[in-house]
Amino acid sequence: MAIYSDRKLMDLVDRGMIISENFSKDSLTPNGYDLRIDLIRLPGMDDLAEAEIPPMTFFHVSTLEFINMPGDAIGEIWIRSTYARKGLIASFGAVDSGFHGNLTLSFFNASQSYIALTRGERIAQIIFHSTDQEVEKKYMERSGNYQDSRGIITESKNHDIFQ
Repeated sequence: MAIYSDRKLMDLVDRGMIISENFSKDSLTPNGYDLRIDLIRLPGMDDLAEAEIPPMTFFHVSTLEFINMPGDAIGEIWIRSTYARKGLIASFGAVDSGFHGNLTLSFFNASQSYIALTRGERIAQIIFHSTDQEVEKKYMERSGNYQDSRGIITESKNHDIFQ
């Protein structure tokens, strides 16, 4: 699997793939793209554009970017080191071939301090890898639980973690 370069990413974005909404050249990295915060959700609260995350708190953010993953690529997400150094711990999965939607990212503030977050901040990096060939069944054909998601999605088919 090869990791996509900034040039490859720009070519795909120009063709409506990889990131089809809210792409920012300022978030492009040599080997990936920095995902930006759209909404923030703390337990028991409405979605926010900015928040002070209390210590020892689990929370979610959605991405501004709408991902449009081709059938011959996957995405791998990493927390930006700026936030890891502040005490955020992240739990991410792979972005499957054929996935379309905003991403919901899960975090835990393991520090003893409040951490301020604001819409538009770059919080995680996504790196795109090519697969050896087009997949047989894309994300929608396998499960599609979060296909075409918008905003923060915490529920799978029958379960909401904050209820």
